Amino acid sequence: MLWLYILLGVLLFILLILLIPIGIKLKYQNEPELSLYIGFVKLRLIPEKTKKPKKEKTKKKKEDKTNEPEKKKNIIQKKGLSWFVNIIKKTAELACGVLKDFFKHILIKKLMLSITVAADDAAKTAVNYGYYCSAVYPAVGLIVGAVKCKKYGVDIKPNFDENAKSDYFIELEAKIRILWILAVLICHGKEILDVINEFR
Repeated sequence: MLWLYILLGVLLFILLILLIPIGIKLKYQNEPELSLYIGFVKLRLIPEKTKKPKKEKTKKKKEDKTNEPEKKKNIIQKKGLSWFVNIIKKTAELACGVLKDFFKHILIKKLMLSITVAADDAAKTAVNYGYYCSAVYPAVGLIVGAVKCKKYGVDIKPNFDENAKSDYFIELEAKIRILWILAVLICHGKEILDVINEFR
């Protein structure tokens, strides 16, 4: 009879683990910030915590600016705004397709997206603005319709100044239980890997 209690205890423990919520907080404004929450534990993924260097006895007060390392470009800066919009469209396709049952278990507390479209000339800016509006607004609408969403907002606007550059702001807070993550990985691992490969 003891083995039955042990088995029930193990099953109960596994069930409690599967019910633990996992959350993410993503913010992008010039630089990305990404934190992962497992229950009450917070893990900051981007930027990584860096240890403060030990003070040297003989340290120069001023360093030559030419010796400063160049800042690494993040993935949006490398691949461009079109790549980011394509990710939104693919996510919407999954949310209304094979991963529909998975997305309905996601709770989005906040989703804020702002895009400023700019190009070399006014005509190109207008064309790009029209494309991004036609792609982003419907895609985000499909995503928030597939999940449980408390608050969201999307704002896309053109900037016709000659020296202007495209700019974007993202803020996302979402959570889901481990149970549903495990289920989707078992059933739709290939589709998940295809999306992850887009970030490489």
